[in-house]
Amino acid sequence: MKRKTQILLLVAMLAAVCLLALVGCTTQKADYFTYSEENLGVMGKLVKWMHGWVGNYGWTVVVFTVFLKLITSPLDVWQRVASRKMTIKNQQMQPLLAEIDKRYGANTQRANDEKRKVYGKAGYSMLSSCLPMIISMVIFFVMFAGLRDYSTYSSVTNFQALSDTYYKSYYSAVQQQGGEMWTFLEGEHNDLLESSEETNEYKKQINAYIVGIDRLEKQYGASQCAAFRTAALEDVKEYYVNHHESWLWIQNVWQPDTWATLMPAYNDSSNGFGAVVDMSEFGVDNGVSHYEMIRSAVLETGKRGDEGKWNGLMILPILSIGLSFLSMFISQQMDKKTRKGETQQDAQQKATNTTMMIMMPLMMAFFGFMYTGAFAIYMVANYTLSILTTVALRLPIEKIVQKSLAKSGNSDNGKASYMR
Repeated sequence: MKRKTQILLLVAMLAAVCLLALVGCTTQKADYFTYSEENLGVMGKLVKWMHGWVGNYGWTVVVFTVFLKLITSPLDVWQRVASRKMTIKNQQMQPLLAEIDKRYGANTQRANDEKRKVYGKAGYSMLSSCLPMIISMVIFFVMFAGLRDYSTYSSVTNFQALSDTYYKSYYSAVQQQGGEMWTFLEGEHNDLLESSEETNEYKKQINAYIVGIDRLEKQYGASQCAAFRTAALEDVKEYYVNHHESWLWIQNVWQPDTWATLMPAYNDSSNGFGAVVDMSEFGVDNGVSHYEMIRSAVLETGKRGDEGKWNGLMILPILSIGLSFLSMFISQQMDKKTRKGETQQDAQQKATNTTMMIMMPLMMAFFGFMYTGAFAIYMVANYTLSILTTVALRLPIEKIVQKSLAKSGNSDNGKASYMR
């Protein structure tokens, strides 16, 4: 029974992780003109508020992780207490369960019926320790959605700011040049504004810039306008350097802490967390070329790797793998110290734990290498807090469990009531 429950839990967890990966790896793009703060959910707005309060987004994630840990701490204690109580009860039941197996031999149906009676009398239920874990998992999914939501919002608004910088700088350069070129461009721009009243203000401005510059280059030739474009892209670089979200060694927290570039290519879906804006309103060719032009300028600000394009150093993904393994290892070692002997169920649990110690680091590797540096920061902070919590709560949890079992007559120090 216990083995089947463990297998079901493993399958459920793997299914949840696969669902999370599929949801996270969506290639849906956010519209350049219409995506705004209104598209954020409740959790996304909470993250945005924290970001505004803390300032740096990397540290915002750390604060957010601590905040979630504090909120879920009662569930954490509940799960640890319930799990420990079930472990003790299981150990106490083993002699009686072994006696039932010996008594009924090959009659497994009768043996299982008697075991269920023992489980019921002892108040033994694996679900009692699983419920808090399920609730914690739901909270994790909500948190994941919030981080991803805000990542999309930030990716779009950051690119909008870079585009604004480019167009305004281009117009400013032409204006300083003066003469017939500026008179022509200013006239084109104003005419477009007047004829675009049905669109929203931002889209109206950008469309005027785009079409005006396009006509300007057709009027005077691309070579004559190249200097203005170069100057505008230099301003884009300066804006990015002064406003991008970095954290310690990570140059852009919206990209993975790996060899990934500082900004994803327009059709790049390798980073499930990175939101690439939808430029279709620009026209297919104009939108993609404009995006890639801005991206090329951003990549030139890089400081390491292939021509400075590497975003990180793979420190956080490796740390998340190591901390995932360490967290489970510490928990298992502490559990061993409180066990008295090893039963058949303990051997089965050991095999399950060994499987988990292989699977969990592999899953953390997937998340660490495929998702943003911001999410990797969350994983590292979360595992660090979990390890500290496990060590700090070991003795208090044991006292709570023994006191609770003593009241119900199931203390580990004496014979269980259902065995008397």
